[in-house]
Amino acid sequence: MPRAVISDLSIVFTFLRQGQGWSQAALGEAAGISPNLINDYERGRKTLLRERLEHLIAYMGLPPEAIDATLAELAANRARARAPRDSPDAPSGTARRVEALAIRLGAAMTGFARAMLRELTVEGEALHARQRAGLLWDRLKRHTSAERRPLVQKGRKYRTWALCERIAAESIRQAPNHPKEALELAELALLIAERLPGERTWSLRLQGYAWAHVSNARRVCNDLPGAEAAMVRARKLWEAGEPGDPGLLNKAWLPGLESALRRDQRRFQEALKRINEALVLDTGELRGQILLNRSAIYQILGDPEGSAVALSEATPLIDPRREPRLAFGVRFNHLVDLCQLGRFEEAAPRLTGVRSLAERSGEELDLTRVLWLEGKIAAGLGKAEEALSAFEQARGVFRRRDLTFVYGLVSLELAVLLLEEGRTSDVKTLAEEMLQIFRTQRIEREALAALRLFCDAARRETATADLARRLVRFLHRAQYDPELRFTDPEKGSE
Repeated sequence: MPRAVISDLSIVFTFLRQGQGWSQAALGEAAGISPNLINDYERGRKTLLRERLEHLIAYMGLPPEAIDATLAELAANRARARAPRDSPDAPSGTARRVEALAIRLGAAMTGFARAMLRELTVEGEALHARQRAGLLWDRLKRHTSAERRPLVQKGRKYRTWALCERIAAESIRQAPNHPKEALELAELALLIAERLPGERTWSLRLQGYAWAHVSNARRVCNDLPGAEAAMVRARKLWEAGEPGDPGLLNKAWLPGLESALRRDQRRFQEALKRINEALVLDTGELRGQILLNRSAIYQILGDPEGSAVALSEATPLIDPRREPRLAFGVRFNHLVDLCQLGRFEEAAPRLTGVRSLAERSGEELDLTRVLWLEGKIAAGLGKAEEALSAFEQARGVFRRRDLTFVYGLVSLELAVLLLEEGRTSDVKTLAEEMLQIFRTQRIEREALAALRLFCDAARRETATADLARRLVRFLHRAQYDPELRFTDPEKGSE
């Protein structure tokens, strides 16, 4: 029986499969074909067409360009192996010198070509891998959390760096409103990282990345000790995997997530340090979010100026068409900072844009927050009646939605206006209503103590607009820092 001729595409297939750490059995399982067929392709017993090869290497997370790069390497190796001869017997001295020079030049050109090809294809490879990860996630998310883990454990096709990254990003997206699901997703990303085939150091790097997201998910689940333990592990694995890092992950994620943890641990200076580190490392995609985190830290520290600067820089980085909800949050918080700084005339012209974003979302709470903001600006510009009406409408919605904290804030801002008009009896009624609501709702101890102080003063009709303003500033910070204390102004400042 004549020996099968192995084509260049078959050689390329074998090289790419082995180089990526895939066995014939594993690739067959991922592609849904027999390992024997893969063996036939590689041995030349079955004809391997270019289209079929592109289809098969896609399961390894490789783009079509990887075939061309490998073919170029194969051609260069063959060129170096050809020795010019003067006769059929032996090469002359000149021919040997030409051969040596050709080998050296070939090696240099091959190295240059390899570097260029890697540079040109790495972005294409990453894009292709991420596109495939999106398709894989679409399959996984149809299953319950309990069903996803066995699928990842059994299915080799799910064990890719890009899918780990995609699921980690989904964990971040779910964290604000669904912390338990965020933790399940982060742990799924970690499972993938721990089973990543191929280079061991790259797996360690990816595990460090996944552990950082586990830390973040534990943080939003109010498990700060667990979050700290996960972050320590994330740092250790991330650094151990640095030699194998192909540069596919945004290095800003780790310090960015650590800054959020340090903020919740009340280690604010460390949080700012990590934020600055993240800004230096970021490739551009996370800069807006990082600046938002910096703004939150400044707000906790009672620095609306620093917060306003961060939000001003973040605003043009967030596309309202792609991320309307985030764009609304940035612009809304920026105007709140301007109000705290007394820059009402600067804030007023920007209200229209913020309201437009809120109307696009159609969310009642977003529209109510804009109404509250309109009341703030109206009060700052001396339009008391307009501000009173806005505050009354807004606090009604916040009360109905059981948003006790923000209800307290807008009620105190309403109290400022009433006290400035000398309507102490109305303030007394307002304070009694607030106290009754606070007693039935869970609210942080320090914030509740501060609000009781105001209510006691209102009962005695000794509450002042200055006390109400001080409480507004305190509550604005306390919503981010529950342990912040408010001191009776007769004994000192908060």
